[in-house]
Amino acid sequence: MGVYAIRFFLHFTFGGVTLKSTRLLLICLMIGLLLAPAFVSAVPITGIYQSTDLGGVLLTGRASTWRPGVNSGLPHVIHAQSWNGSALGTQWDISCAIESVNFTVQDNRVGGTGTVIYTSTFQGGTLTLYAGGWPWGDGVATLGTTTMITTVQWYGGYPVGSVVNGNTSGTFAGGCTLTFAIGNGAGIGETPYAAKPADYPVFLDGTCGPASPSLQFGTWGNVITITMGIYCPVGVDESTWGAIKELYR
Repeated sequence: MGVYAIRFFLHFTFGGVTLKSTRLLLICLMIGLLLAPAFVSAVPITGIYQSTDLGGVLLTGRASTWRPGVNSGLPHVIHAQSWNGSALGTQWDISCAIESVNFTVQDNRVGGTGTVIYTSTFQGGTLTLYAGGWPWGDGVATLGTTTMITTVQWYGGYPVGSVVNGNTSGTFAGGCTLTFAIGNGAGIGETPYAAKPADYPVFLDGTCGPASPSLQFGTWGNVITITMGIYCPVGVDESTWGAIKELYR
């Protein structure tokens, strides 16, 4: 509807309204037209967001890393999802970051006791923020490089625990950028010593699809202590409140 058509519509419908009131109604209508798309589709929102264990509202999560062999082989594929205590992936999802070159290993054990540090570098994949009225909005970011550092504690020749730290970054359509850092994670299980429980993310293979039932190999664990940053550049847009007032003053 053009500006003159809108003016005619308002005059015809509200013939007894003063010119000043008509202009005010027109401004309100134009603002409504501008704001309507925002209610239809949210976008990422600039800010720093933390997981619930740090006092924020970003859910902690669970993760799996697939491999083609029972305890070895490439590629490795990450699949991580938010966990609300009963369901996976209701808030966020990281899929299909792929490690095609084997991780580096730093062995600090002496006499079977100490740490072994594994550094893995993954490329690509996506991070999806699902709609739900969250303060960060929603959208899908294309990831660049994801680095995961796993420290395994050994005692007397046996692994007794592991801690995972990691970070990734990416870009949303429209230019907003993303950082996603895991300050602390815990390894829970690994084949062939156990089978992955159903309440951990499905293993994704090198095609980014669910791994074959005969190839359910890899590791799984918990993702906690998360800090997510989103930055959206501010563009120049003439369709602002001030601009509308100038048009119809």
